[in-house]
This record gives sequence, structure tokens and C-alpha cells, in this order.
Amino acid sequence: MTTEPKISGVDLARQALLAAREAAKKNGAARHKPKRRATTVVRREGREPLGLGSAISRMMTERGMAAPVAGGSVLADFDTILAAVVPELAGRVQAVAFDAETGRLDVVPDLPAAGTQLRWSAPKLIAAANEKVPARTSAPCTS
Repeated sequence: MTTEPKISGVDLARQALLAAREAAKKNGAARHKPKRRATTVVRREGREPLGLGSAISRMMTERGMAAPVAGGSVLADFDTILAAVVPELAGRVQAVAFDAETGRLDVVPDLPAAGTQLRWSAPKLIAAANEKVPARTSAPCTS
């Protein structure tokens, strides 16, 4: 009387895995796994080195020494400038950002029609904003 060795669940799992691998090879599955992309994240928590220019501009911003005066006045007075130049757009267009280095003023109209009318009157609006902002404190506004 010969007894066959009992096959455990682990052995059955191994056999099933080997069979699946063989079937994948026959079906043309990839032989190697695709490589994962390694991404690096730069974290600025005060521990990594900074360039001298970045460190100085960060320090000036943190201490309130780099606030563009002209940009603040253009943003604060935009409603007044707009009402003087194009009164029908007053309250329908909002200034959201001003870049003092380039002189770019970003505005957002509430409706596409207001945006079209704003584009038509952009030269007059730019001239009025440039008059309001002294030229020595920043670059002139552009469209």
C-alpha cells in the first residue's frame, strides 16, 4: 500500500503561480516590469540651501520691504480708474493681480461681453493707469 504525499495549500498556490507565469509568457506578456518614475520634490522648509538672491528676496518679502507700492495703488484704485475711463464697466471687472516688474495688470470680467468691451477700451484704460502710477516706482501697465 503506497500512500501519495498530501499536497498542501501552499504547494497548490505555487503550482498555480508557475502555471500563470508560463501562460503569461506564452501570451506575450512583458518580461520585465515597467520602471517607475522617480520624482524628486524640493522642500523649502528652511533646511535646504538657497541661492543668495532667493534668500535676500525672501527675507525682504517676509519683512514687508518688497511690497510693490505702485502695484498696490493700481489694484486699490482700479475701480476708480475704470469708472473714470469706462463707466459702463464699473463693478463688472475686477483687478486680481499686478506684476510690478513687467507692468502686467490681470483683470477678470464677470461676463464675456464685459471682457470684449474691456478689450476695446484697453488702450484708454492702460493710459489712465499709467497716469495714476508714477513711472519711477514701477514699469508702466501693459495689456
